Amino acid sequence: MSVTTSQKPSPNLPVAGIIPFSATDWPGRLTVTAFTQGCPLRCSYCHNPNLQEFTPAPHDFSEVLDLLRARHGLIDALVISGGEPLACAGLGEAIAAAHEIGFPVGLHTSGYVPARLGSILAESTTRPDWIGFDVKALPEHLPSVAGVTSVVAARMWESLDIVCTAAREHGMGLQLRTTLWPGSVIEQNIDQLQDAAAQRGHALVLQWARGVDADGVYSA
Repeated sequence: MSVTTSQKPSPNLPVAGIIPFSATDWPGRLTVTAFTQGCPLRCSYCHNPNLQEFTPAPHDFSEVLDLLRARHGLIDALVISGGEPLACAGLGEAIAAAHEIGFPVGLHTSGYVPARLGSILAESTTRPDWIGFDVKALPEHLPSVAGVTSVVAARMWESLDIVCTAAREHGMGLQLRTTLWPGSVIEQNIDQLQDAAAQRGHALVLQWARGVDADGVYSA
């Protein structure tokens, strides 16, 4: 008599690309990094414009899990980047799946969907172990910097408070960072951004955009 076993379906996370070995996506960790397909932001300095459209992704998250299983002892963690991972309904399930096979999970996000962010942070199984949070600009400048509405800008700053609270209450790792270029509205108001981070108990890491013109438009 044959016995059939059911295999747990892979989380529905659209994966546009996979870096099998990265030393730059989570400070101090060697990671597998998965990039999600789709981003509702339109940052002028974006280096991955091919990830912006919500088109079918070439990879299934099961490929990421298989790679992690094969690299136990060689890789420290998984990082989920984008795109914008919070735009993906399967994000929490993907984090839980990586946790289930023994890997910490880092997340890169701009905080686009605070409701989904709050939901995944509420449970230990779906809560990332570390978040790299992009504080892209002051709320009033986000529409010009990231191509979002003022309503979305307010939500992204709501997410800033959500991640800072989670870091404080759960010991979750958190890095706040912003990307700027000379003469940008971000640079002109960098003191206010740094003060906002300090008021929440964190330093703001500055990243200078590469390959951009005087208007911050990526042209490399």
